[in-house]
Amino acid sequence: MSRRAPSLWQFLEHHVNGRDHSRYLALYREQLDQSELLTMMGRIADAVNDKAGNLLIDVQSYLPPEPLVRSFSFHKDDQDYVLQLESWGLAPTVVFLRRKWRDPRFLNSFGWIYRLLGVEEYKIEVNYSALFRAELVTEAEIEKWFTYLISGFDRAFAPSVPQGDGIPSAQQLGKQTGPLAEA
Repeated sequence: MSRRAPSLWQFLEHHVNGRDHSRYLALYREQLDQSELLTMMGRIADAVNDKAGNLLIDVQSYLPPEPLVRSFSFHKDDQDYVLQLESWGLAPTVVFLRRKWRDPRFLNSFGWIYRLLGVEEYKIEVNYSALFRAELVTEAEIEKWFTYLISGFDRAFAPSVPQGDGIPSAQQLGKQTGPLAEA
């Protein structure tokens, strides 16, 4: 006699609900959304755009459960320079990446070949990323992040991110079973 397979809902209850990490990720994301950090970053991006007299930094916000919280993009010489704020756990992550578009002459002629082969129309290169504690970041440090962004990631303007002693390693986070912070 064969054993009856569980329904989808029974399967999810048994195999997925036991891994309740999403609840903690939502808690960390909510804390970041309510922090002064996002307000400061938005204020600085607005000030840069006002000073430039046009849209120099494009700001995009993302809704939960997306781990990407906000991105700030600067376009120069067929490249996008992007400052991203991400929430993957207890400590947020700042990521600086460059998105370089392929030569449009080849995209027009060979675009269908690229799509057929699964080749992307752009290349992404991460220049810098770091975990940090949101409450330790000052407005002056965020201004340095934006200077690095607008400079096209010139090493002379490379950012520093205050990490503090309280950031656990990835291995420590993997062993954690409960929340590390309360709302």
